[in-house]
Amino acid sequence: MKLSMPSTTRDSTAAPVAPNTSALTGAEPSIPVVAPAASDPSTPDPEGAPTHPPVGVPASAPIHLASPPVPLAGQVIGQVLPIYFVGDESHSMSGDPIVAVNQGLVDLRDEVAKHPLIGKKVRFGIITFADSAETRLELSELSEDLILPTLSTRGRGTSYASAFEALRHTIPADVALLKVSGFQVHRPTVFFLSDGQPTERQAKWHDRLMELKDQGFKERPNLLAFGVGDADPKVIQQLATSPRHAFMMREGVSTAGAIAEFAASMLNSMVSSAERLDRGEQSLEFEKPEGFVQLDAPLV
Repeated sequence: MKLSMPSTTRDSTAAPVAPNTSALTGAEPSIPVVAPAASDPSTPDPEGAPTHPPVGVPASAPIHLASPPVPLAGQVIGQVLPIYFVGDESHSMSGDPIVAVNQGLVDLRDEVAKHPLIGKKVRFGIITFADSAETRLELSELSEDLILPTLSTRGRGTSYASAFEALRHTIPADVALLKVSGFQVHRPTVFFLSDGQPTERQAKWHDRLMELKDQGFKERPNLLAFGVGDADPKVIQQLATSPRHAFMMREGVSTAGAIAEFAASMLNSMVSSAERLDRGEQSLEFEKPEGFVQLDAPLV
């Protein structure tokens, strides 16, 4: 499966080039560079670089990054792809499922040593949701030394709306900070995982989803949705930005086993993304994880 994106700069060490501001031209899900030109008046002042707004996060919960050095005005130092894992932390994930999520994140972090391009080309963040959303890992450069949060179940609700609202506020701030740091930024990718159904009114979560997908939202992400356990396939299908990117766990597969395959697929996507960006290729591949059915495919 391929997601198309416009041309990118092959070598981040080459002489500075003007940022690519190509508009979205292809059918979803394309991944254009969203960095503005250096003269764009909307570009944040380096001294007023944006920070994440609070999203119900305890002061000790997020992993904060040191501010990177500010490049010369107009200097492009590389291209990056922000990737977010948005995971269900509601009570229904207790036991083996949440253990599988934590192990999958550790495995992903440990694999980075074998694929150094991931650290160079990908930035990774974690947002979780239950009754409310929490930023558990601010957008970070992946390395084997990265300290990951340990996810644990909480609350009784499953608020999809809070997750979409958190993304809507967090992504623009992250993209702006990366631009100030001299990066061209490809359209973010979100891996959304839930084992249940939203416990709020449909109108509420659907409105927040539409705000996230709005064509007028310049930093809108490509959203890949994965349902496990008791998730509703019809709801999962609505979440994805393309019908091809909605997946449901197959019957007979354990929830923990499906989550492990999901995590492996997310890692493979990062590896593929980093390699393609480094080669200057114009597409990003994502393969369906084992144990899942693609919801726009005919069922047999």
